[in-house]
Amino acid sequence: MNVRIESAGDFERSVYDGRAAAYDRLIGARWYNRLLWDTSPDDYAAFAREAVASARGPLLEVAAGTARASAESFRASDRTIVVTDRSRDMLNHAAAHIAGEGPLRPGIRFVQADAFDLPFGSGGFDTVLCLGFLHLVDDPVSFVNGLRAQARPGGRVFVSSLVAATVVGAHYLSLLHRLGEVATPRTPAEIGRLVRGAGAPARVDGLPGARRVTIGAASLDQGKR
Repeated sequence: MNVRIESAGDFERSVYDGRAAAYDRLIGARWYNRLLWDTSPDDYAAFAREAVASARGPLLEVAAGTARASAESFRASDRTIVVTDRSRDMLNHAAAHIAGEGPLRPGIRFVQADAFDLPFGSGGFDTVLCLGFLHLVDDPVSFVNGLRAQARPGGRVFVSSLVAATVVGAHYLSLLHRLGEVATPRTPAEIGRLVRGAGAPARVDGLPGARRVTIGAASLDQGKR
């Protein structure tokens, strides 16, 4: 679809440009989520709904990809939303998902930006959302602290990560790591320790192959829903 994409810099072509459609089909496939991670696309959509429902002010999605998990909640919400990714191809797919079968609603911006060097001032958002990206990051504590800096005092950060918990998922993450596609695979317990290292109250929960982290909540617990 024809959507205006702002750019926060002069970016080289992303590795995902030209691959966004294939990526979108894969992450939306129920067989892929069930076989590798023992999850469902519905789990990620529910987490995105929780993030959207957590406040009324501006929301930032970082490294949104094709926004497959968040699109429906964004479309139904009247919040001001900023959707970022380094890939313009990803952002075009994200816009199409959010628009659905109708026009794109007002109040949603698309910004080509580096997740590690966001172009926004500190404390500008009530909610920060980053789905399915933390397992790509070598230094997750610094990255999470960068996301926290985007949230206003009292705001919340919602993050999800694939983890080495199922047998098939652990082998797949190890293969991707050897190919240079992801960071060192982490277990659910390691994700919990890293979140504690970020120095903020948090909730860590999820299904076998993924962990959902809410930072800024009143307590920290770890387990399965």
